[in-house]
Amino acid sequence: MGAMPDEASAPGREPMTQVVARSLRDAIHSGELEPGARVRQETVAAELGVSRIPVREALRQLESEGLVVIVPNSGAKVAVLDFEEYAEIYKMRERLEPLAFGESVGRLTDEQKDDITRLLAELEAETGNAQAYLEADRRFHLACYAGVATPRLLKMIVDFWNTTQRYRRILIATFSPDDYELNNFEHRLIAEAALNGSVRRGEDLIRMHIERSRFRLAHHRDLFNR
Repeated sequence: MGAMPDEASAPGREPMTQVVARSLRDAIHSGELEPGARVRQETVAAELGVSRIPVREALRQLESEGLVVIVPNSGAKVAVLDFEEYAEIYKMRERLEPLAFGESVGRLTDEQKDDITRLLAELEAETGNAQAYLEADRRFHLACYAGVATPRLLKMIVDFWNTTQRYRRILIATFSPDDYELNNFEHRLIAEAALNGSVRRGEDLIRMHIERSRFRLAHHRDLFNR
């Protein structure tokens, strides 16, 4: 987490609370802040060069995302990986994301379709580079839902992606070169369905794609205790 040049948010600039939240979120997703680690407001404020007010507000936001736990009179800690939470959220994703795909496909613009093609190529280029692959994977999937006309649905999906980023990080740690290739093959099929308007096929592919990740993590329950 790097220091901020100025705490005040100038007109048109991102609010400082969001800047702090993004910095902390990135640190949690990357593993810099590990599950169970204490997050001290004064330390974060000093590192980022801000007051404790935006830090406190950012922690509340991250608590709503399930990334931190705030204990009265004790402070904030990074949420511990929870096997039951992971299983529940992945099951919800298996239902919501196919719905989003179906709602999106018929509304994709030519520019959004070009984005899917470009992001697929960027994703495959990061094969083997775990952190960069995770980030590219997120961009690719959300691009497939870019045509969704219901902000509520898209917000739910983004929130679930934020919450489950920690689980994807431990999942990808189990990947072999063959696993990356299988993942890339599934992404190609999803992209093809999106570009060709194959709603039912795309919905089934996404459901199986997420379900396979859930099953794989279920076989690595020991990773949740790290």
